[in-house]
Amino acid sequence: MSYVINDPANPPACEPVQLTDMKAYLRVNWADDDGMIAGMITAARELTEEFCRRSWVQKGYVLVMDSFPYFTDTTMSQQAYPPSYYALPQYSTTLWNYSQMMKLAYSPLIIPANGVWKPPTGNGSPFTSGDNLPIMAYVASASQAWTKISGTTDPSNPTNASFLVDAISEPPRVFPQAGQYWPSVLYVPNAVQIPFMAGYSADDSAVPERAKIAIMMLVSNWYENREASSPKSMSVLPHHIESLLWSLRVMDVAPTRG
Repeated sequence: MSYVINDPANPPACEPVQLTDMKAYLRVNWADDDGMIAGMITAARELTEEFCRRSWVQKGYVLVMDSFPYFTDTTMSQQAYPPSYYALPQYSTTLWNYSQMMKLAYSPLIIPANGVWKPPTGNGSPFTSGDNLPIMAYVASASQAWTKISGTTDPSNPTNASFLVDAISEPPRVFPQAGQYWPSVLYVPNAVQIPFMAGYSADDSAVPERAKIAIMMLVSNWYENREASSPKSMSVLPHHIESLLWSLRVMDVAPTRG
């Protein structure tokens, strides 16, 4: 099982829609509702990010798994046992690298131009301000200590990195280097945790306009209608907002095994 959580050490740098722009859209020229409108902007940002599986502004996430995905040769496994006896994990392949692939869930992955990414520090993080690798994974070792693993984003220059990060695909992907395998981990929950940053920029300048308009439409709908008109309206996005977001949605039918 794998899941992605928000990193409290790296909250959003800002909101994708500014309060002044939202108030202009609502034609509200008083300050009494500023706190409520700001809260609605945050809620709309969270809802649209979850729907699209994208991070509009720079923000930290952590991919959490009980173990690394392991290499599975589906052909040999099916020959060893009949399918009715031996069930393979979903989305297994005969390719060593794809069966060990991990997906980071939120796009676009942030890799600075200088190739240096500062992983989260503080709040119990095992990283320090001196850790200057593009992306890092850490695992719980048998000594109960966190082990940091180096990675790279340049397939032509793997250096001494143990894994390769694909920042172009959506969602971003992480592979072990050719001929390598993920290390063994302690048999405990959440033994593998991979922090990463995703977002279009540190401000709202690069956020797609479709996303901004969808957020403003959502906030406008909530501001004008303080209560749900029907139970269904609580579980679905309005059609005109959904139509704006569908072209930005990252569709992924094969999540990380782990």
